[in-house]
Amino acid sequence: MNLLQITAVSLLFFTLPVCAQQPLSLQECIDLAMGRNLQHQRNEQTLAASRASLESAQAPFGFNMDANFTAPTFTEVRDTQESVALATRVRDESTNFTYNGNLRMSRRLPYVGAIQLTTSGERRDFSSNRRNNFLDFSGDMRLDYEHDILNRAPEEVSLQRAKHNFANADLNFKQQSLQLEGQVIDDYYTLVQRLRQLEIQKQRLDLSRANLELAQRKFEVGLIAEVEALRLQVELLQAESSFAQAETAIESQRDLLRQTLGLSPEDPLEISIEVENKLYAIDAQEAMRLGLQRRTDMRQTEISEKLRRLDLEDAHRRNGINATLNANISLRGRGDEIGDISSTLERNQWGVGIQVTMPLIDNGARRSSLNQARIALQQSQLTRELQRQQVVRQVRDAVRNLKEAKRQITIRQAGLKVAKRTYEVEQSRFELGLAQSQDLLDAQSQLTQSRIDELGAIVDYQRRLKDLRLATMADLNAFASEVD
Repeated sequence: MNLLQITAVSLLFFTLPVCAQQPLSLQECIDLAMGRNLQHQRNEQTLAASRASLESAQAPFGFNMDANFTAPTFTEVRDTQESVALATRVRDESTNFTYNGNLRMSRRLPYVGAIQLTTSGERRDFSSNRRNNFLDFSGDMRLDYEHDILNRAPEEVSLQRAKHNFANADLNFKQQSLQLEGQVIDDYYTLVQRLRQLEIQKQRLDLSRANLELAQRKFEVGLIAEVEALRLQVELLQAESSFAQAETAIESQRDLLRQTLGLSPEDPLEISIEVENKLYAIDAQEAMRLGLQRRTDMRQTEISEKLRRLDLEDAHRRNGINATLNANISLRGRGDEIGDISSTLERNQWGVGIQVTMPLIDNGARRSSLNQARIALQQSQLTRELQRQQVVRQVRDAVRNLKEAKRQITIRQAGLKVAKRTYEVEQSRFELGLAQSQDLLDAQSQLTQSRIDELGAIVDYQRRLKDLRLATMADLNAFASEVD
């Protein structure tokens, strides 16, 4: 197969409808949702916007350089001047070609200050009918330094705030991704449950049809009354109705799963109906430790407290005494040739200054602003403790619910065994004429319900595993071991 054929096959594979090859597993559905779910894509864009804000805040602390050039500027002047002494008028004509440009480089160093180096150059070509023509080259170099003496520079506070905001956005994105995974698990197992219930309703329908045929034969030979057969006929109609309702519920749930996965309504969707039936022993203390350590909302409250501390620091800076040190030195060189600039370069200016600003009378505005920042910090500290209590409660509830779901599986499986045996006995008694059709119907209904209950218990256990993972935000094998 040549390269063109391989490319054509690859394009055909990627343009085939999703799920056209084989039923999707749960993990495949999760991977599909992470790539195609529209809300998840929107969350990724929100995270990207936060990353861009961080890059913008980091920009002053990197090396920055910009240039500005004008090439050339032409000016022509024509003017008539009068000489009072000579009582004459003189025509003055001049032209001026100017080429100039500047290059600015800057960088801010944390805790040191901002440094800026600006270099500029100019070439001037002057010609006149009244004055001497000249060609002049000049160059300047200026170094500026700025440092906040009493407080951190606003750029440093903004950078720290941007880092916290990005960390918060990243944690929020991870939480949203895990919630999407949980939504996929819920929708997936709901569809699996309904598909399996359709099989159970099909089994009920087959049993009802077989029992009705048996009852009709027995009625024809006079072994049972007509009402016995009519009961089984009504049961068959009810079984057909339940089967049709199960089919309708499946398609509705399939559309819901399509939406969660980011598929269009026309895309085919088939999933595996196998449900993992593994039971786990949970280490509650380890689950609690991991929950307090890894829960993103716990870490977000810590970041929120750090942001409130920055707000308080910023409030002190805005409402307190500030002092800024400014220093500069500049060099200049000029001459008739461009090489004269470096040879005549000398210091032509330098200076140092400290600018101090302080509030005097503000009618309580400064005190109010500081109090608001302090209260916000105290509230964030209380919020962190409240969040910790909520995480503890959620993890404990998730562990208890998982244990109860495990217990329900054992109960429902025992109930199914009894229901199967009861139905076999009642069916044998009905065939021998020792039981009425109502007894058989009751046993059949109990068998169907027991099958549904067992399936529901198994699926519910998987959902409780998902809830525990959401409560701890940790992998299952970190605090659980499979029970033989």
